[in-house]
Amino acid sequence: MSNVRRVFAEKKDAFTGSAKELASEIRSYLGIRQVTQVRILIRYDIENISEDVYRRACRGIFAEPPVDTLYEEVFPVPENAHVFAVEYLPGQYDQRADSAEQCIRFLKEDETPTIRSAVVYVICGDVSEEEMAQIRAYCINPVDSREAAAEKPETLQTVFEEPADIAVFDGFTEMPEDAFRELYDSLNLAMTYQDF
Repeated sequence: MSNVRRVFAEKKDAFTGSAKELASEIRSYLGIRQVTQVRILIRYDIENISEDVYRRACRGIFAEPPVDTLYEEVFPVPENAHVFAVEYLPGQYDQRADSAEQCIRFLKEDETPTIRSAVVYVICGDVSEEEMAQIRAYCINPVDSREAAAEKPETLQTVFEEPADIAVFDGFTEMPEDAFRELYDSLNLAMTYQDF
C-alpha cells in the first residue's frame, strides 16, 4: 500500500489559455489538424503529510478554487484521448514542487512533505501514434525533462545505489610504456594519452 497521495489541478474553462495555445501550436506548427482539444493538468505526488494539512493544502496550495478544478488520485479522460506526463529529470530543480513543500511548512511548521510534480497533457482527437510521437517531442525538452510514468510510485524517497569501489592501479607510475598504453586504452577515458 502506497503512502503517496496524488492530486491533479486543471484550470477551469475560462482560464485555459495555455492549453488552447498549445492546441493551436500543434495544429499550425506540427500540422496535426485532427487535434480537437488539449487539456493541461498539474500532477502532484505527495508523501509525509498529515490528513489535516493535506486537506488544507488541497484548498489553497495544490489548486486555487476560483480558477482550478482539483481531482484526487484520478481525473476524467475522454474516450480515445492520449495522455502523457512530463517531469523534470532527476537532479533538475522542480520549482513547483519546492514551492508547494515550502507553503505546506507555512501551514504546519513541523511537516516535512516530499512532493514531486509533473505536467499532464491530454490530447483529444483522431491522432495516430506517429503524430503523438511528434507531439511528445514538441512538449518534452530532453535537456531537463522526460516522460513521467503514469503509475503512482510506492514512495517518493530517492534510493541511490551504492557506488562501486574506486579502482586502484598499483605501480601506475613505474609501468612500462606498453602496459601503460594498454591500461589507457582499457579505461576509455575522455582525456588524451599525453594528459593521462
